[in-house]
Order: sequence, then C-alpha cells, then structure tokens
Amino acid sequence: MTPMQQASEKKGVGADVIIVGGGHNGLVAACYLARAGVDVLVVEAYEKLGGMTSTSPMVPEAPEHMINDGSIQASLWNSTTIDADLELSAKYGLRPVFTDPFHVHLAPGGESLAFWRDYRKTAEEIRYFSPKDAEIWLKYCHTIEKAVAIGLPFMSTSAVKPEFKNLMQALGATFRAFGQLGNIARWMVPSFAEAVETFELDLIRGAFTQLVPFQNYRSDLGGWSTIYFGLIHRHGACLFEGGTGSLPLALMRCLEAAGGRVRANAPVETLTVGGGRVTGVRLRDGEELVARKAVMTTLNAKRVLRELLPPEMLTEEQHRRVRHIPTLERGMADYNINFAFKGKLSLPRHQKWRKDDIDLRRPCVTWNTYQEALDAYEAANRGEVSTTTMPGLAQITTAIDPTMAPPGHDTLWYWSGVGPSKPREGWDKTREQLTQRAVKDMSLYYEGIEDLQIAHRTQVLPDLAKRFHAIDGNVFHVDTFITRMGPLKPAMGFAGYKTPVPGLYLSGGSTHPVAGICGLPGQNAARTLLRNLR
Repeated sequence: MTPMQQASEKKGVGADVIIVGGGHNGLVAACYLARAGVDVLVVEAYEKLGGMTSTSPMVPEAPEHMINDGSIQASLWNSTTIDADLELSAKYGLRPVFTDPFHVHLAPGGESLAFWRDYRKTAEEIRYFSPKDAEIWLKYCHTIEKAVAIGLPFMSTSAVKPEFKNLMQALGATFRAFGQLGNIARWMVPSFAEAVETFELDLIRGAFTQLVPFQNYRSDLGGWSTIYFGLIHRHGACLFEGGTGSLPLALMRCLEAAGGRVRANAPVETLTVGGGRVTGVRLRDGEELVARKAVMTTLNAKRVLRELLPPEMLTEEQHRRVRHIPTLERGMADYNINFAFKGKLSLPRHQKWRKDDIDLRRPCVTWNTYQEALDAYEAANRGEVSTTTMPGLAQITTAIDPTMAPPGHDTLWYWSGVGPSKPREGWDKTREQLTQRAVKDMSLYYEGIEDLQIAHRTQVLPDLAKRFHAIDGNVFHVDTFITRMGPLKPAMGFAGYKTPVPGLYLSGGSTHPVAGICGLPGQNAARTLLRNLR
C-alpha cells in the first residue's frame, strides 16, 4: 500500500479521482471515468444531487407539485454523444421529449409566431406577416447553419488541445462554407441589438431578446449568440419526462452500475495539497478524502481557485487572472419563478387564433415587444425593475409530464434574463417587484395565473447563490462574453480542463464550451483526464 493509500485509510474514503460537485457535468464526467475503470467518488454539498438540474417538490405549500429548481430546456443535449455513450435512454430510464415548435412568441392581439425545428417552416409563418422578413430569415438561418457546422466540432473537444479529428471536421466544414465566411463574420461582429434589427417584424425581434437572454444587448460581437437557433434547428429542443432532475437520476444509475460512488451532504471546505499538488479534499466537518490521482471540480471556477485552493498554489499573475473572471458584469441578471396551480392554465385567445393543431401549453412561450426588452435592459443597468413589461419565458412543465402535479393541476416554470444585478432598492423589495411584474404580465396571456395559484417560489441572485453555491448567483458561472469563450474560459491558462496546478482539473459551466444542460464540459474534462492518466 502506498503512503497516499495509507493516508486514505486513516483520513477517510479514498478514490483515484474525487469529483467535487454533483451536478450533471460532474456526474457525466464520473460516469465516463467509472466506465473506463477509474475508481471515482463524487462529493456534493447539497442533500440531493443534480445542482441546477434538480427537480424537487414545492414544500411546504404544495408538496405534490414538482418544480425544476434551475434549468429546464436541454437545448444542446442532442448535439452530444453522451446519451448513446452512457446508454442513459437505453438502460437507465432517461426519457427525452422534443417539442416542435420549440418556441412560440405571442402578440397582445392574439397573433403568434411559432419557431419550428425546420427553419423553412418558420419562414412560412413569418411570410404571413412579412414576406421580406421571411426571405431574410432563410438567409440568416443558412448562415447560422454553416457557423454551427464549423463550431460544433470545437465544442466537443478541448479548447486548448483539440483532437485531430475535431480539427479535421471543422476544417472540412470551413471549406464547404467558404462562400459564406463573409456572411458569418457579418453575423458575429455586430451587437445583439444590431443583429436583431436586421428584421422589421416585432414578433421576431421580441422573440430573439428572450430566446437568447444571456447576451448583453449593446456590446459588439453579440450577434454570435443567435447561434442558439442553428443548434435548435440541427438538434431540436429537449426536455425530460419527470422534470430536469430525471437526468441526474439516470446518470446516478449509470454511475452506480459502473462502480462509482457518491456522497451527498458533504460540503468541501478546502482542497488539500502536498508535495506541490492537489491530493484530495477536506470536508466542512473536518474529514479528509484522499484522491490518489486527481481532483476534478465542477463548481464555479472563480470560487474554486480563490476560496478552495490554498493561495500559495497560484502565482500572483494567476491570482490576478482569476480575480478578473467576470461574474457580475453583464449589467443584467437572471431570476426564476416556479408556480404551483390548483387547475389547468390555458391561452384561449392565442390558441383560437392559431387555427392549427399546436397545443400552446407545450412549447416555451414569450410575449414582450422588442422595445419592452430594450426598456427592461436599460432599467436593469440602472438597478431597477422595468415599469412596463418584464420580459421572460415560460413553460408549463405539466404539459410535458402531467405526473409532476396532482391530476388536473399544473406547474409552470418562468425565467427572465433581464432583471437588475445590483438593485437600488435591495433584494427583498426587488424580489417582490419582479414577482408582481411577472404575474401581471403573464395574466394577459395565460388564463388562471392569478385565480388558480397555490404558491410560487422566486429565486433572485442571492437565492441562486445560496441554493447552487454560485458566485454572484451567476447561473452561467462566467459572464457570457465571447471573449470568455474557448481558450479564455474561465481565464487564460485555465481553459484546458487540466489546470497549472498538478492534480487539479476544472469542469462544469465555468469551462469550455458552454453552461446549460448539455454535459459537454463533463464529457470533455473526463476525456482529457483519461488521456492524461494513460
């Protein structure tokens, strides 16, 4: 037995690799490692696993109503090989549901515009309102389609040391898109607002501002964020039966079958070091867990490198880079509200106008005008809540899976990305203002929002920070600037999953390629670690 293994026996359960953070990225990484024969242990601070992909009862007010604690739509899930690699649907009970149309934008008069997986079908809806915008849409989506083909191979590998096959795939896609490269540049360079104003139809402009709510509206190089549409058109928008928490449950089954282990209610106080490398973790209760080969964290990288890692493990230059990882610089912030209802919500005016077989209870729905989105953005930058409409997106989760509430009841998930990040009037008052604004806005579109409501749960930045251990309540871990993508995410020198600190690996939403429900950071980090172990 080696000295490190002896230390493990004395101080706690040891493992080849300890993964800190039991969200879906941590569990994805753990599954890949365990199935490759690595002894892996996942430690999670909360009493249940899943992190931002958890589904829980709304207690104590409505314990039979299941709500999604954080994320809901796995927009990139089908762009990965994770489901097939880990046999999550085939063997471990994961049931993806693809909605089409994936999004519907509502107008006050009852009209609506549906966004379909086939962008040509969306163009026909647009043509009803504006033949000119329909043609612009087709050209716009064709450009994004080419950009996705170039970018997707880079998403599935390390941003610092990409695999040869991924480079060849991207190079081939670039060659095939050679005639579109100028259009791709013109699509990426302008601000988000400038890109949106390519269209005249407010139904498109308004929808864009909420379907891509993570992007600063006025900064240059914001147009790239509409790549979201290209990814949806290529792979579809996915949710999971049983709520988002079905994903970590399936991953847990996979991990246990492969021999991996999990400890919940195990908050990590610090990373332990010895001999110039990270050797394990110390829990808040003082117990030490020894990692024989590596520690991988999926927590916010800024927190890991500033709070959990002993400061002497980084140089002053590295400390400076870490201090300046942006987590509260977008000028606006996310907040979430979950609702429980004692009946079924409906959208009668808009359902009647459609005159087709779309059930408007199923897709994600938005309703703001473009100007209302700009007004909310400007208000957020002033630290205020918009006094007109507070743009957001809503989904009736029980329309996808009725078992998430008692028979005949509904739950609804609402999210906005344009709340204030530094409210002038404090968080308690701002939380109430945001809730009142959201309910008032939705009552213009949903019948039953006020009359049928049993309870609601609002999460603003301090709530998100507490629930998910997220610095500044940032659900993306790092602000979504394009300058923080790829080899600069989360900071120069820390982007390759393997850090400059021996024995320490980073994964999760702080790392390449993106946050959200996709599992790619976990998959990429696990592959990097396995290559290094070999």
